[in-house]
Amino acid sequence: MAVIKLILTATDVSGCRIFGSGDRFTVDYPRIVLEESDNACITAIDQLHPCIFPLSRGVAFATLQTGQDTATLRCCCSQGSVLFKVAKQIRRLLGSREIQKDLDRLELDLAQLQAVPIFSPLPGPSLEKIIPFLKRRPVETGTDIIRQGDVGKSLFIITEGEVLVVREGGQLGEEVLATLSEGECFGEMSLISGEPVSATIRAKSPTMLLVLSKEDFTSLLLDNPSLNLYFTKLLTQRLQQTNSRIMDMLDRGIQGNVKTFGIPELIQTLALNRRTGTLIIMDKHAKAEVHFQKGSVAEVVLENLEGEEAFYRLLEWEEGQFQFEPEEIVPTARKIGKETMQLLMEGLRRLDEERSGVPSEKPSVQGMNPQSPSDHSPEPSSPPKRLAPVTGSNP
Repeated sequence: MAVIKLILTATDVSGCRIFGSGDRFTVDYPRIVLEESDNACITAIDQLHPCIFPLSRGVAFATLQTGQDTATLRCCCSQGSVLFKVAKQIRRLLGSREIQKDLDRLELDLAQLQAVPIFSPLPGPSLEKIIPFLKRRPVETGTDIIRQGDVGKSLFIITEGEVLVVREGGQLGEEVLATLSEGECFGEMSLISGEPVSATIRAKSPTMLLVLSKEDFTSLLLDNPSLNLYFTKLLTQRLQQTNSRIMDMLDRGIQGNVKTFGIPELIQTLALNRRTGTLIIMDKHAKAEVHFQKGSVAEVVLENLEGEEAFYRLLEWEEGQFQFEPEEIVPTARKIGKETMQLLMEGLRRLDEERSGVPSEKPSVQGMNPQSPSDHSPEPSSPPKRLAPVTGSNP
């Protein structure tokens, strides 16, 4: 199995201030190999990209009408023009025999892995490091592969079959959000962020998966800084998309479920997007209102509790329905002095102390029986809820 690198050599230079005749730059897509390049130019990369991308993926020169063995590509800008001669270099995979054994075990070739969206931006050497950790897993029709609310333990890639993305507990009960098929992946966001998965994934037909476990994934990130950086960027992009979807749902007044979007995540999103209005959260036994003024929590009311203590009690809720009512001005005066992120950090600290058995003051709601179903304190064995990193909204 081979990966193609492209070597572009300047042969006809006119007025260019970057390249001289004979200068070259090497592309191991999507990376420019600086240690094998004399110079690099953003304009040249931008203009030549439509040809560089397919060539690096194995498309024949003849397909692009550039000849059989070499291609000539021209870059032009206000500074001049350069004619590049393009040559392919077949780079053998590191430990190619061992890698080929792994690919045979997975019944795949490298091109199939490179077509997976989460892997396609990775250069060959980075992808090679992941291949030995992948495992095959067959799944029967109707099997729940991961369930909504579970903490992600693996990244899954579909090589055969289809799966359903199912949202549970919304206004419509169980709702099919999407169908994923060959080449698509799931579980990556929960694996990267450590947050519970937001939907159940169910096999629609007999399905074959590639699985990367959390333990192996963590080991890869620790040993490979470039992979760590790549997945950190991926997490940021996905969180921006998620934040945008949450805000769209909240602004339209759609009712949601706390199991799908946790209370800390909702509060973060409203705070970072500087929203004004009231977040209403209800379960079977109680109702809470969180009043926001330009992203700051102005007041919280939970039964007979108000202010900070009501806010801290609310963070314990793990079930319920929520809805946001946008307003131009909150009708209640601000009674909470702390900034929203300070409130969240303090509330989550209290939750951690309570669940770890460290004594701390615990507010009670008057008239509630501590042993009744209306007590929203989680079981001591419940894992502590962490503050999810939410970035600014996507325009």
